[in-house]
Parts: sequence; structure tokens; C-alpha cells
Amino acid sequence: MSSDENEKVQDAPLLAVNGVTYRYGSLNALTNASFTAEAGQLIALVGRNGAGKSTLLKCIAGWTQPTDGDIQVHGYPVVKNERYVREHLILVPDTPPFYDELTAWEHMQFVAQAHGWRGWEDDAEDLLSRYGLLANKEAFPFTYSRGMRYKLALCMALLVEPEMLLLDEPLGPLDPVSADELWVQLNRHRNDGMTILLSSHQLPADAHADRYLIMEQGEIIADGSPDDLRATFSLNGSLSLDDLLRAAIRARRGDAAHA
Repeated sequence: MSSDENEKVQDAPLLAVNGVTYRYGSLNALTNASFTAEAGQLIALVGRNGAGKSTLLKCIAGWTQPTDGDIQVHGYPVVKNERYVREHLILVPDTPPFYDELTAWEHMQFVAQAHGWRGWEDDAEDLLSRYGLLANKEAFPFTYSRGMRYKLALCMALLVEPEMLLLDEPLGPLDPVSADELWVQLNRHRNDGMTILLSSHQLPADAHADRYLIMEQGEIIADGSPDDLRATFSLNGSLSLDDLLRAAIRARRGDAAHA
């Protein structure tokens, strides 16, 4: 890609998912998924097990190629611009891989050197401290708890300062206190302009995303802000993920029954 092509396409959204379908054999894991995302949004991807959340995140990151449809970052198709996409977008999977022979600190060093970062040490220490890992930076990740391993992978991703961060079930392996702390940090990154798209079955008490994408059986069945979805589904009071998901599924079943 030339220097001119590296410039962001004028007026193109950060992320555009257009009619994406993904099939495992005869089974549709995703069906005609479409949405856009702009800078500085914290978006929660919500759905039951098997709804297609992880598959959608992998397609966006370029780890998996859709059967049909198109995904673009700044107007550039993901499938044709892998290097460009990786410069702007990082996926942290639900079970991050690590090198057994490298310590946590050496993993941070590896990421920094792979991206040609100089003077990375202070930023790495700040991230590890912020996520409660600094005291264990010389330990090997295989000695960490599952939650600590996820936070290390998150620190490695944040060291690169991606424009968009994709997180697959980041809250699942965390205890309630750690989940609250992570939510505070994610909001801090969002306030700094980062776009965050995370899948989750749960959020900390009183925590709300800027926007929810609700999935069921591979389809996005609702998309909107908390206020939008309260109005759409006639919900009052606090908005839990359970209430939101149940309301969206009831609405979908009702629409199907009257089709």
C-alpha cells in the first residue's frame, strides 16, 4: 500500500461491517451482520453462548475470512489489507497464547521490539502497574491465574496503542473487584479516544456501555445506546445485560410469530 493509500479514506467510518455471513459447513455462525463503529465508543457485544460473538470478532480482526460480505477499516477491506488493519486494530482472544520461555516483562519487550518502539519501558511499567501485574513482571505467564493472563495480553495490546481494541470475554475470568477495576480502565482508554468492542455475558454493577449490539443465532437483532434500547423494549430502571438480552429475544420471537 502506498503512502497515499495509507491515509484514511475521507468520511469512511473506523469500522464498517457489511452483510457479513460465516458458515461452518451448512451451519451459519453469522448471518448478514452489519454495523459501523466510530472513534471513542465503548461497545458491548451481547449474546448467549453460540450466538456468534467470537466468530464476528475474529472476522473483524482478519483472523477468519467471512463466507460472504465485507469488513472495512477506514474504508479499506480487511481481507486485502492485513498489515494496515493490524496497525489500527488488535484482538485479545478469550484464551490468549503466550511463549512458555518468556517472562511477562519479556513479552512486553517482544511486542515493543516487534513494533520498533523505543523508550517503551516506562509505558510498559505503567500498564503493568495499572493492571496489577508489576510485582509479577519477572514471572512466567503460565504461573499466572487465568485473569492475570488476560490482563497481561491486554497490557501487550495497549502498549501498541491501537485505534480499536477487540476484547473477547474480558470480564469472564475476573473476580468482581478486578472486573470493576478493568471497567474503569477501559473507560479511561475510551475517554482518550480509543474504540473498544467487547463481548461479554456480564458487566459490573452500574456499568453501561455507550452502545449495545445484541446477537442471537448469528444475527444482530438489536443495536443502540442504553436509552435507545430502553425505549425500544419498554424497559424501565437499571439496564442489566440479562434484562436487555431477554427483551431482545422476546421481541425477535414476537416478530417471527407475526411474520
